[in-house]
Amino acid sequence: MEFLGLIWDQGIMRPMINSLALLYHYLFLNYGLSIIAFTVFVRLLMIPLTIRQTNQMKKLQTLQPRMKAIQDKYRDKKDAESRRAQSSESMALYREAGVNPIGCLGPMVIQMPIWIGFYRAIIRTMPTTPEGMANLSASFYAWNPAGADVPFSRLFLGIDLADTVSQVYLPLNFVLPVLVGASMFITTKMTSTVAMDERQQSQQRIMMWMMPVMIGVFTYQFPAGLGIYILLSNIVGVLIQYFVGGKQPIELFGKLYLGTAETRAQAIAAKEDLAIKQLAESESEEEESTDDDSTSVHRQERTRGNRRRARNSRRRARRRRH
Repeated sequence: MEFLGLIWDQGIMRPMINSLALLYHYLFLNYGLSIIAFTVFVRLLMIPLTIRQTNQMKKLQTLQPRMKAIQDKYRDKKDAESRRAQSSESMALYREAGVNPIGCLGPMVIQMPIWIGFYRAIIRTMPTTPEGMANLSASFYAWNPAGADVPFSRLFLGIDLADTVSQVYLPLNFVLPVLVGASMFITTKMTSTVAMDERQQSQQRIMMWMMPVMIGVFTYQFPAGLGIYILLSNIVGVLIQYFVGGKQPIELFGKLYLGTAETRAQAIAAKEDLAIKQLAESESEEEESTDDDSTSVHRQERTRGNRRRARNSRRRARRRRH
């Protein structure tokens, strides 16, 4: 446990504290600006993960028709052996396509320790006791010039960044959690795949609403600096997803949730047409693979037949000589 604590302190907390302090030193001694710059920097570092997540989502999208076929195959079979067979076929399909379903959660999984570390970093960089000041100074690297700026200013646009969001002035103490929840909903929607069966759709709806509501409620008791970080991180993440994944996710979101009944119907019909097209393409690929296999078998049979005829001809030639 001490080893893990050392990794956490030296590998996450200390670099994060020094990064925020260094940004504070060069951004006009403004902690709010340092949070904004830190958020953008972290999100830019996560672009490779975002690209990988987008590619995984596209691959999963193309597998949906074949996954639905496997689910339909075992729909009425509830025994343990059938469930194992369904799981085995699904995992084989994922391996064949080089897809890891958990890979779509990469940025979200990475964000959780960053949020926890950022929460601790805010508390440690804005202490209110002499002991806290001494601990902060001990956390600085020797080359970091921000040690001379301690204590840091806690205010940004009239907000005490170390206080909880519930202590922020009206109406921002309620608006900030709502904005965090809304931005989390958009992020979750943009990074979700199209579910093909009712069970997956139900699970997706639960996650799509539960996560934003939960984070929004928690934000009310988070330090204001952490709430601002989560909101900015979601906004920057949406912009990065826009350029990495193309306009389609935002356009689809708008048509499904912000458009008219006609645009929603068109979006749903387009999704169904895409699924049918992908199923037809996967079936044609399987047929071509089957044809290739049969052609290969015929070629091997012809080769073996030619070898047998050559051996028989040599035997007959030896008999004539004797």
